[in-house]
This record gives sequence, C-alpha cells and structure tokens, in this order.
Amino acid sequence: MKIRFLKGLAVVVIGGCLLTACTTLRHSERIEMEGGSVGYASVGEGDVTIVLESGLGDGMTSWDGIMDELTQISRVFAYSRPGYFPSSASNRSRNPEQIVDELRLLLKRTGHSPPYLLVGHSLGGLYVLNFVERYPGEVAGVVLVDGRHPMMTQACLKRALNGCSLPSLMQSLLPGHAVDEYKAAQTSRLPVTMGDKPLAVISRAPGHGMNSAGWDTLWSEMQVDLAELSRRSIHLVARRGGHYVHKDEPDRVIEGINWVLSRVRSDTRNGIDMKGRVDNRGYARLTPVRSIR
Repeated sequence: MKIRFLKGLAVVVIGGCLLTACTTLRHSERIEMEGGSVGYASVGEGDVTIVLESGLGDGMTSWDGIMDELTQISRVFAYSRPGYFPSSASNRSRNPEQIVDELRLLLKRTGHSPPYLLVGHSLGGLYVLNFVERYPGEVAGVVLVDGRHPMMTQACLKRALNGCSLPSLMQSLLPGHAVDEYKAAQTSRLPVTMGDKPLAVISRAPGHGMNSAGWDTLWSEMQVDLAELSRRSIHLVARRGGHYVHKDEPDRVIEGINWVLSRVRSDTRNGIDMKGRVDNRGYARLTPVRSIR
C-alpha cells in the first residue's frame, strides 16, 4: 500500500513539475530583480490588489483557471517564485522571510501599492501569514486555500502519525529550490494573532486527503485553528474539492475572497485602517468564526 501511494504521489509531482515548466499565464511579463528574472502577471483593476501565492512545486499557472473571474472583483497579481517557470533560479535562501521580502519588493517594483489581499495555497499559506505578521499595515485581508498550518509537522510528530514529512523519494523528485522551501518551512511558527483583519480559510472536502485517516483528521483540526487567528473570520469547507480547491471548486475560493474583500471595503468606508485601528467613532463589530460546508 505504501509503495503504491509513493508511486502515485511521484506521478503527481512529476506531472506538476512538467506542467509548470512548459506553460505560463496569459499576459505574463518578466522583470529583472536582484536575484534574477521573475515572471508575473497583473490583470484587472480595483482598489485592492489580490496577490496569489502558490504552493510547493507550483508556479503562477496554478491560478490559471481562476484569474479571469477574479479580475471581475479587483486587480489581480500572480507570480512564480524563483526557480519556478518562467522565473530564473536564485542562490538566495528559500526561507519564508526571504520569500516574503522578495514578493514585497516585486510588488513595489511592478507598481502594486498596498493594500493587498493575500491569497495563499498550501505552503503558500505560510508565506502569506509571515507577510501579514511582519507587514500588517500593508495587508487588508487574507485568504488561505487549504493552507498548511505552520505547526502541522510538529503536531503530526506529537501524535506519532505517518506522513509527517515528505518521503525521501518524493524529495528526490523535486527541484532543489522546492526542497529548500520545504525544509525551511519546517521551522515556521504560528503568528500570535491577526487581530481584526478579515480572514477566510477554505479547506478541502472531507475524505479528500492522500494520507492516513489520522493525518486527515489532524489537517482538518488545524484548518479550524487557522480560522481562529482572526476575530473576523469565516471557514469554508469545499463540497467536493481536494487540496487544489481553486482548481476543483473555484467558486468556493471566489466566495471566500468576496467575503474578505467586502469587509475590507466596508472598513475603508468606515475609516478603519489596515492595522485594525479605527477613528474616534469606536470599534467595528466583530464577526465570530463560522464554519460553512
């Protein structure tokens, strides 16, 4: 059973790497940065820039099926981290802090000013959380698409579950920059809080994990924990989508983005800044976490 699982996982990884190596988003451009050239795409117009951060092994093409719809909502920005096509590889560290600083500089160099609505898939969720913790004044809201909890590996080991780390075979199939990203992410920690920033957590449908039942249960519990990072959050559970909810069930992801964006714009109308402060009229009403299937 374990051998069959690893072979199947290897096919998925190889297929994903081949796909991202051969395709790019429409309207994509490239810009020279200190670490090399970076590919990105910017489409649509709006008062808030929706920034899409991909997961491990994925370039910006991961968002191809949802970007056109998002342009009807606001301005949308997607990019490929160094090493993912069409971006060149970088010899700089692949830890979350470095990746966030590179993204922040890239946004500024390409003319994208705050506020940002950050959307992170899988491992990309770690980078989004790191961004909002370090630069809260630039982030209006956050959407996590089946995002990996920063403490997932530690919690998995504590319960003595299988699948707490990527098998050596799978790591050997990943390009070097992806392995570096994965290893650096294992030492991540959970942000203390997001305060009142609007947060939508979108999780895969129950029973759509590739690991043991115990691992899937833990993943679901950690998704609920992520939703509790903000006092204004919503937890949406996919009806049929797997880990790539934005591909399997894009409407669910758009629903979450719309939920966050509506509160961001309401905050702007009511004079609440991006750090959660308000004017002398008082504090905004907080919405408790709600889980919706």
